[in-house]
Amino acid sequence: MIPTSNPLTYGDLLLQYQPKPINNSQEYERFLSIIEGMMSRELSNDEGLLFDLLVLLVEEYERKHYPIARTNPTATLESLLDEFDIDRECLVDIFGDRECLVDIFGDRDRVESVIGGKQAIAPSQAESLAEFFNRLSAKLALSARDFLL
Repeated sequence: MIPTSNPLTYGDLLLQYQPKPINNSQEYERFLSIIEGMMSRELSNDEGLLFDLLVLLVEEYERKHYPIARTNPTATLESLLDEFDIDRECLVDIFGDRECLVDIFGDRDRVESVIGGKQAIAPSQAESLAEFFNRLSAKLALSARDFLL
């Protein structure tokens, strides 16, 4: 754990913790442990820089070794409908101007066809869906890609 009194300089911290690209699970666990310890207290500016660096290294390792499988667009849409407690039958009434889903998909039959997974979501429709769900929650960072095959 990093000492709380008499904070070290960034150079001292680099010498002490020797951050580098993570090559194995032991290094990964070590950096995670350091990060967790740093999260439990106020950090100096230099400690904050080290924290950011360690997080980047951990994220890069996770991206390479624990890839997230892409879900199909219908599953993404269904999951969001469940998360926001949006009834499929009410979707047309919920989007924007009360008819926005019809505007996105063309007509009510196409809405049901897309939601049912029988018809693919077009790129322009995917963009509209991403914008809609991102407006519902600032925590989301959806893109059109999340709704495309």
